[in-house]
Amino acid sequence: MSVDTEKDPVVSTLLHVPSLLIAAAVTGACVSASHLLTWRAVRNEVSVLLWGIAYGLTTLSMVMAGLRGAIPAFLSVVVSNTFLLLALGLVWLGYRRFLGKVGRHDLLLAALGGLAWLAFACDRQLFADINLRVHVVSAIQFIYLLMVASDLVAHQRKEPLPALSLTTAAIVVQQALLLARVIYLLISPLNSSTAVLPTGTPIALTLIGSTGFIVFFGVLQLALVGQRSERRYRMAAETDGLTGLANRRRFLDDVLSHLAGAPNRGALILFDLDHFKRINDTHGHLTGDRALVEFAGILANATPDRAVAARIGGEEFALFLPDGDATTATVLAEHIRQLTRAFALKTVKDQLRITVSVGVADIAEVGPDYEALHSAADVALYKAKSDGRDRVAVYRWCPPRRQIAVACDDRVGKAVSAAV
Repeated sequence: MSVDTEKDPVVSTLLHVPSLLIAAAVTGACVSASHLLTWRAVRNEVSVLLWGIAYGLTTLSMVMAGLRGAIPAFLSVVVSNTFLLLALGLVWLGYRRFLGKVGRHDLLLAALGGLAWLAFACDRQLFADINLRVHVVSAIQFIYLLMVASDLVAHQRKEPLPALSLTTAAIVVQQALLLARVIYLLISPLNSSTAVLPTGTPIALTLIGSTGFIVFFGVLQLALVGQRSERRYRMAAETDGLTGLANRRRFLDDVLSHLAGAPNRGALILFDLDHFKRINDTHGHLTGDRALVEFAGILANATPDRAVAARIGGEEFALFLPDGDATTATVLAEHIRQLTRAFALKTVKDQLRITVSVGVADIAEVGPDYEALHSAADVALYKAKSDGRDRVAVYRWCPPRRQIAVACDDRVGKAVSAAV
């Protein structure tokens, strides 16, 4: 927002610019206070502090602009707009910090808008043109807002917070207002000799839009902080603390949701690290934890899109393929088994080789029931273990009596009977 405008006596009583500037200043002060108070509760979010300072600078800018004519023009025009552009730079910097983007020259870029304005003010001939002043301030504002919007759009997929898209939409609206003001001034330029603190309709409406923008932007910023906290709490409740994979609860929710919507397709793979108890007993629990973490990394990197990988207990992991069948699941399971076998975990004394046994079950074989699907995959996993470990076994349906007859023990027989 630039503080230069043109007087319009028809609407001056309704759109009184000094009053609008004071209203904007009060609004900025309230938003600044809310951000600074919020920052005291969430000190880890430096972005909130930067935004609070930015709104404080905006408040000072509005106050100085409102005193145009009562204080030196250097303060009401030069310093006022410098504070405004520095505030926008801090807003951009705050979003950079919030999104986890850190650049070597971020501080310089945040201050560059204000510095560019000061450099422009040094040229008295150019600075004397009120229309050019408005265009320069509008251009710098537009660039900062564009930088914020581009960062938000790029981050949306990584962290899908609802307030991100709303913030982007608000920026687009504000940019449209800036463009409309520039176009209007190109059509109807201001008179530099008479403009002191005018009350023209376009500038007054821009002030109203800017005040609304301050409020809406401030609310969205606090909403972003709240949504991120809520998302992190939810992820913590659904994530295995050691491996970073989904936990059993999250895994079951995702699989059951798939079975409710598309019950005729999908495959389940169960993984069990071989001789894990021996690893713990021989090398210690820390080494055992490292083995779990390393395998989880292998599993996560091999997990296709839309698939769900989880640690469902102890040394047991699961992978559900919503679009898979026995063939694709077996190929993937074998790939993961080979990657695991090729990995060597460094210990104090030597290198530890890790192997994994794998069981595969297809919904086409056992039907769209999770308990039956899990039991079938568990039967296949037991078969892989009993056949010597470090292999993949696939569940195939056959009549219950025959299945029980070839089972290694009663537990497998009962599981197969339940599955069929």
